[in-house]
This record gives sequence, structure tokens and C-alpha cells, in this order.
Amino acid sequence: MSTTQYTIRSVPNKLDTFLRRQARLRGKSLNQTVLDYIEQATKLDIQEDDDNFDWLFGANTMDEETLKAIAEQKQIDKLKSRI
Repeated sequence: MSTTQYTIRSVPNKLDTFLRRQARLRGKSLNQTVLDYIEQATKLDIQEDDDNFDWLFGANTMDEETLKAIAEQKQIDKLKSRI
């Protein structure tokens, strides 16, 4: 899996303290702890295969009213015979 390196600047002291404490408590590196939080916050299941979009399926965030409107739109109206 290819990766990209980030540099994050201007991290507030409270956030730095929190992240370092979490890393220490979890027995992980600070880098891995930050990655875990980013992944959790974005709710992405990062795949080994960059071309794999399996994470997208089942990620429907539309509410019930929207889903109902889409379903109604897809219904075919019965044509009334004018003979």
C-alpha cells in the first residue's frame, strides 16, 4: 500500500497532550494514534487495494424521507387508456 507523508502544524497544546497521553495508554506511536483518530473520525475503512471501493457500499447516509422520495420517483405510472 502506498502512503503519503503529512506535516501538521500549529497543534494546540491541549490536543498535543491528549494525543500523546492516548498513545502512551494504548502502547502505540503518536503517529499511529493520530492515524487511528483520523480514520475513526472519517469512518473510512482503509483498504490495502487503493482501487477497491468496497468501503463505499453500505455507506448510505440518506434519511428515510429522501429514500422514500427516490423510490416514488422510480415507480412507473400506469397509463390510462383513452380509447
